[in-house]
Amino acid sequence: MFDISLNPNLMQMVAGKRVAIIGPSPHLVGKNQGSYFDDYDVVCRINDIIPLPHLRKDYGSRTDIMFHNFGTPWMDGLKRKIQSSKQHFDELKMAVCPVILSEHSEVASYLSWPDNYISKVVDNFHSINDNFIPFYWIGVRDYKTIYKLVGAQPNSGMMAVLMLSRYPIKELLVSGFTFFAEGTKLKEVYCDGHWDELEASKRNNYGIHSGHGYRANVSQINLFKKFIKMHYNLVRVDSKLNDLLQLEHPSTLKL
Repeated sequence: MFDISLNPNLMQMVAGKRVAIIGPSPHLVGKNQGSYFDDYDVVCRINDIIPLPHLRKDYGSRTDIMFHNFGTPWMDGLKRKIQSSKQHFDELKMAVCPVILSEHSEVASYLSWPDNYISKVVDNFHSINDNFIPFYWIGVRDYKTIYKLVGAQPNSGMMAVLMLSRYPIKELLVSGFTFFAEGTKLKEVYCDGHWDELEASKRNNYGIHSGHGYRANVSQINLFKKFIKMHYNLVRVDSKLNDLLQLEHPSTLKL
């Protein structure tokens, strides 16, 4: 489907492994799948360190790889999460930044950056990396490759799925995602704690028109449908996502 550079540290972590990407959709609440997710060799999360304690029975209790945008507007929120979950942050095996845009003011120029341009997201991560957690930034060239494939600005979750699919993993479970296709309120889109109250107060738009916009979200849904068909034997999804997007994928996690 596409080619990008492969990071040696990430390769060592995921090659031949069963990998789970667990998103923040509230449809996992009350499903008691936490121990099932924890049984995967590698557990990844998007823009979060660890679920709140009362949700770990549903979302899992560990994070090996954190995919995060490390955007400047969201760094204060991440710092607060680190303060409340310091042990889990320090136990991360890797942090991955799958995007290059660091703040909204760069929207007009970031797709024209040269391949050797270093985004501010790199410095943003290093500013909090007191314990030298291994870090991988996608870089301009590889980001543009995926951007072209999507045809719009991809979300961090979609970037994580696509990036991991290029590695020789044994299985990729995608659970806790709806691609913003269900709900228009905070609690209909995100589980408790994914955004703290201060961060949530900055947002007034949720659902398929939120984030990078309706066109970007629909483009990613359509691409994910094609992706599932091309990676029939690699990817598993939960039954909620399977039904919501009408994937008709036989390898599902029944919720």
